[in-house]
Amino acid sequence: MNIRYGDLEYDALRAHIIRLCHSGLGKERAQELAPFIGEKCITKSLALISQIQECLRRGLDFNFEDLCPVEKLFVSAEFSIFGFEEFRTIYQNTRLSNVISRHHEDLDDFRELHIQIKRLQYLPEICARFDQIFDAEGEVLDSASPELARIRKRAQSLRGSILKTMQNMMSDSRFERFLQDKFVTQREDRFVLPIKEGAAANVPGIVQSHSGSKSTLFIEPESVVPLNNELQMIKQEEKREIYRIFSVFTTEIKALRESILGNVSILAELDFRYSCGRFSNTIGARIPRIVHEPILELRTARHPLLILKLGNVREVIPFDLSLGKDYRIVILSGPNTGGKTVLMKSAGLITLMALSGLPVPADEDSKIGMFESVFADIGDDQSIENALSTFSSHVEKIQRMLTEADENSLVLIDEIGAATDPQQGSALAQAILERFGSIGSRLIVTTHYTALKIFGEQTNAVVNASMQFDLKSLHPTFRFSIGFPGDSFAIEVASSLGMESSLIERAKSLSGSQNTQFTELLKKMQDEKKARARATYEFELKTRNLATRLTEAESKEAKLEEELKARRQKYIKDLQNELIAQQKLYTKELEELKTLERGERKSVSEKKLHAINERLDEVREELVSASSEKRKKVFQAKPGDRVWLPGFQTEATVLEIRDNQALVDMNGISFKTPVDSLFEANQAAEKEPAQSYGFVHADVHARFELKLLGLTFDEAQPLIDEFIDDAVIAGLHNLRIVHGKGTGILRSKVRDYLCRKKQVLGIDTPPMNQGGSGVTLVKI
Repeated sequence: MNIRYGDLEYDALRAHIIRLCHSGLGKERAQELAPFIGEKCITKSLALISQIQECLRRGLDFNFEDLCPVEKLFVSAEFSIFGFEEFRTIYQNTRLSNVISRHHEDLDDFRELHIQIKRLQYLPEICARFDQIFDAEGEVLDSASPELARIRKRAQSLRGSILKTMQNMMSDSRFERFLQDKFVTQREDRFVLPIKEGAAANVPGIVQSHSGSKSTLFIEPESVVPLNNELQMIKQEEKREIYRIFSVFTTEIKALRESILGNVSILAELDFRYSCGRFSNTIGARIPRIVHEPILELRTARHPLLILKLGNVREVIPFDLSLGKDYRIVILSGPNTGGKTVLMKSAGLITLMALSGLPVPADEDSKIGMFESVFADIGDDQSIENALSTFSSHVEKIQRMLTEADENSLVLIDEIGAATDPQQGSALAQAILERFGSIGSRLIVTTHYTALKIFGEQTNAVVNASMQFDLKSLHPTFRFSIGFPGDSFAIEVASSLGMESSLIERAKSLSGSQNTQFTELLKKMQDEKKARARATYEFELKTRNLATRLTEAESKEAKLEEELKARRQKYIKDLQNELIAQQKLYTKELEELKTLERGERKSVSEKKLHAINERLDEVREELVSASSEKRKKVFQAKPGDRVWLPGFQTEATVLEIRDNQALVDMNGISFKTPVDSLFEANQAAEKEPAQSYGFVHADVHARFELKLLGLTFDEAQPLIDEFIDDAVIAGLHNLRIVHGKGTGILRSKVRDYLCRKKQVLGIDTPPMNQGGSGVTLVKI
C-alpha cells in the first residue's frame, strides 16, 4: 500500500500504541503495525480488538511486563545448561501464559480472543518444577531432589559433629588458655579455631591461615580433619547433584521449545492487541463496516490524535463525510485555520486505521472501503537538499500519484495548485482533478481558488464542501458542510486577529465587488440551506412522532390482549382452587359420616362430592385448553416420549400406558395422569416456569416435598396432615419429608406418626447424596 505515514500522522498514532504496550516484544510487534492486504485479515483484527475493548471495560486485563525474549536460550551454545537467571526468564514467560490460558473459559462470549488465548500451551510442570528447585532469592532448595535433601542432611550432621567436637575443645582446660577467642570460624571453607601466636605447638592440627596482624593463627584441629575432609566431599556431591538437577531441568525445558516459543509469540501478539484495545477505548473507537468497493461513509467521525491531545472525545467536533458513490471528488474550501486540513487528515488516518484492523473514532454504521492505495500530499515540502521549491515538490508528488493511482485509490491533496500564480495554479489544479476523475480515483482536495469551486458546481461526480465560519464572532466553527463551497474570509480572519482597521478597509476596497458578491452569494446559500434543514427536521420530527404513537397503540393493544388472557386464566385457577377447597372439606366430612352416620346422609354427601368432582373436571378442561392453545394433543403416546403437562406447565417422560392412564416421570417424580391430558413437547414453544396447578390428579396446593427443619413435632403434625391430604387429592404417590438429622427425635416421631396413618403405604430412607437419614420418603 502506497502511503506517506508522516503526512497523515500514522507514525504518531503507531508510536502511541507502542507506548501502551507492556513488554519489549509487544512494542516490537506494534512497530510492525501497517494496513493489511486482505479483507478477511482486517475483519478478524477488528473483531479481536473490539472484544478486547469490552474485556477491558469489564476489568479483565493482563499485565505483560514479565514477557521476555527467550529464543537465544535455545539456539546459543552459551546456554547449554541454564542457570537461575535463564530458568527465571522461562518461568516468568510460562507463568504469564499459564495465568492467561486459564481464563479462556471466561471468554466464551468473545470468539476471536478465545481462539487466540486457547492457542497458548498450558505448561504447569515448568512452574511447579521451578518452585520446587528455587526459592525467591534463587537459592536451590532441598526439595529440588531427594538425593540433594539426603546430601544436605548428611552435611548438616557432619557440621554438627564438627562444631560439637570443637566446642568440647574450647571447654577443655588443656586448650582454653591458648585460644585467642572462644568461637569457631571457617577458613578456606574448613572449620578452625583462633589460636594465639606461639601456641600452635600446643594445639595439634593444621594451620589454615593467620590474621592480618599475625597475632592469631587459625588451626584446624587434628580431631576434626577427617570430618572436614568428609564435609568437603559432601559439598562436592552437592555441587554435582545441583549440576545434574540443572541439566535435567534444562533438557526438560528444551524439549518443550516449540510450545514455549509459540507461547512467547502469542503473548507478544496479545500485548500488542491489548495496547490497541486500550488506545481504542481512550478515543471511543468502534468497528466500522468494511466494504469491498472503494468508498467512504463516515458518521460522527473525529481525528483520533486530536482526541488524545484535547483529552476528551466530546471536545472534538465530529463530521459526516461520504465519498465514492454519488461523487468521487470533494473540493473542500473555507477559512484559514478553519479545520480543512485536519478534516482531510482525519479521513485519511481513519481509513488507514480501519485497513490496519483498528477500530475508528466514528459510529458503527460508518463504511470504509478496501482502498488498495492511499496517497497524501499535505504540508510544506520545500527541499533545500534537492533544490526543490514547495511548488516543485508538490508537482513531483502529484505526478507520481497520477502514474500509480487507479480506481481503488484514495488521494488527499492539501492546497492543490498553490504556491504559484493563482490563475495558472487554479488552471493546473483543475486539469489535475479532471485527470484523476478520468482515472476513477477518490479524492479530497482543499483549495481557496474560486475557479475550482465553480468547477465543483458544474462537474458531475464532483461536490463542493466547506468548513463553516461565524460572521458574527468572526471565528471558524470547525463544522463541516457538504454541498456548498466556502469563502476564505481572509479579510475577516485578519480583522479578528487584530490587524489595523485602516488596512482592513483598504483590503476590502481592493478586493473588488466580485469577491464581495461571491461572499454574499455564499451567505445566501447558507441561509437557504439552514431554512431547508429546519423544514426537513420538522418533517422528520412529525414523522417520528407519528411512528411512535402508532407503535404505542400497537403495544397497548397487544398488552390488553395479554392482560385479558391472564385474567381469564387467573379466574379459572381461582375457581379451581375454590372447588378443590370444597372437595377437601366434603371429603373430610364424608370420612366422619362413614364412622358416625349411615343411610341417607351418607348418600347425599357422596352425591355432593360427586357433583363437585364433575365440576372440577370441567374447570380442569378449561384450564388445559387455555394453557395449551399453541400445542397439539398426543394421540398415540408410547413409553419414552417427551410430553407437555399443561397442569404443571412443564415437560415429562412417558414411562407406561395402561387403561387410558399414562405413568409419567417429571423431574424424578412419577405419577399417573389421563392420556388425553398429554400434549406434544415443542422445543420452540414458549416455556413457562413449572407450576402445580391444573389437571385432574393434582391441584395448586399439592407438593412433592415438605420441609420441617427447625420445628417441633407438635408444630409439624398439622403440616404433615395437610401435606398428606393434599397429595391424596392430587393423585401423588411418592413424597419427601425433610426433617433433618439433628438429635433424631423429630425423625423418630415423624416416622412413627406416618406409620399410623392409613394413607401411607410405606416409608424409606433415600441415599446419602439425596439427604440420607435427614429425609423420609413416603409412599401413599
